[in-house]
Amino acid sequence: MVLQASYSSQSEVPESLKSEYKEKDGIWVLDGFVPKNKVDEYRSNNISLTKEREALKTQLLKFKDIDPAKYAEAVNGLQELENKRLEDAGEWKVLKANLEQQHSDTVKTEKARAKTIQDGWNKERIANQVAMTVTKFAVPAEGNMKYIQADIQSVTAIDPDTNQIVFLNDKGLKVMNEAGDAPLSMDEYLTKIYIPKSNLFQKSEGSGAMGGFNIPTVSQGQVSIDSINGREIPESMISDLASGKLKAV
Repeated sequence: MVLQASYSSQSEVPESLKSEYKEKDGIWVLDGFVPKNKVDEYRSNNISLTKEREALKTQLLKFKDIDPAKYAEAVNGLQELENKRLEDAGEWKVLKANLEQQHSDTVKTEKARAKTIQDGWNKERIANQVAMTVTKFAVPAEGNMKYIQADIQSVTAIDPDTNQIVFLNDKGLKVMNEAGDAPLSMDEYLTKIYIPKSNLFQKSEGSGAMGGFNIPTVSQGQVSIDSINGREIPESMISDLASGKLKAV
């Protein structure tokens, strides 16, 4: 016996079959029966979702390690499709867990993105400070400033508490000055540690040289005290300073 899919009222349902029918949307339908149009709609949705899923998987393979934004878009798209599938299937616990994980992943991604941006700003700030400071003490050989900046960037950071540039040792701890009462300054590092050992600066030629490197002058006949402080001064420069031919300012 083939059971009828639905009846317009309960009175039409045979007495022996009343337990097999349930009221739904004003009519009495066979319990567990899904109308053909619903089956067709479900099948159509599944086909559409499958096509979307395959397109997103293709995008994942195409943009991984090439375009992070497109890759993230595809990952999110796949997650949304999975969430929709779970919602349609009524798998609420799994859906809830997925949404919580998705939120957690989004927060981590945003934090990583913010850190990347901040690190970029910090590196640019340090590079600018190096460029402004290093020429007080020596003249980089042509094209070498970028290498000097990279060297300094590799051993420095921005202190989050003071917002100042600090030098770090191999354990990531702040390097202190000789007196031990303050962090090592850019001036101290350049004049006492970096410049004397570096080959990235112009070599001295004739008078006006300090420690094997050119000394930049403030103006004609004047040299900055900062440029010679703590360094070995050539005899020719000592004579010029003593005679007044060269002034330290």
